[in-house]
Amino acid sequence: MKLTPFNFPTHADRPYFFTSFVSTIDGKIIVKEKGYWPIGTKADYDYFTYLRGHADAIVDAKHTALQFGKHTIRTIHDETFQNYRKELRKKGFPEYIVLTSTPDAQLTSVLANDHGYEPTIITPKEGSERVTIQHLIDHLNDQEYKHVFIDGGPTLIAQLLEAGVLDEIHLTIAPKVFGSAPGKTLTMVEGILFPPDKVPQFELVSVGKLDDEVVLRYSLSKIHIKN
Repeated sequence: MKLTPFNFPTHADRPYFFTSFVSTIDGKIIVKEKGYWPIGTKADYDYFTYLRGHADAIVDAKHTALQFGKHTIRTIHDETFQNYRKELRKKGFPEYIVLTSTPDAQLTSVLANDHGYEPTIITPKEGSERVTIQHLIDHLNDQEYKHVFIDGGPTLIAQLLEAGVLDEIHLTIAPKVFGSAPGKTLTMVEGILFPPDKVPQFELVSVGKLDDEVVLRYSLSKIHIKN
């Protein structure tokens, strides 16, 4: 599957949000034990990295940042990622944003790096107990960002879906079956069960093949999307 630039729509009042996950056939994206990562192949990781190269900002929730924040910061400074950015005519580094209602020293330590790169931590606004999707949108609009990659995790994805602002999902299906045990596995969305009349409905835009993996591109609307 050849990596070619993606055409993303824009919104007048907020950025266009897109995300990417790799899942087993039985729908698992994370196992809370060693030995199950990575789920996808290097080809899937290249696809994921190329996709993130399109973003003006990359967003994580705190738990995902604690797990993968150092890797994300390292990745966006890698030569491969920077070459993708040049190919896509994107300048500099995307802003790395972490949403959390409970910032602490552990998060600050994880985000420390040798690149002189400063991630942004968005916390609740005055008068609010929790950070919200609107707090994120307000910050992104202030920066005039057009395309924003949502890195994770499953609870943040649930909040974006509930708000109706997750525009696009890229899903790689890896030819694996993990099974399940209580408290050990996660799916792409956690923390909410949508009522039957409010289930987010996406449309299939394209299907790609990476050896034995399948890459599905879904959008809330096919309007203005071209492959």
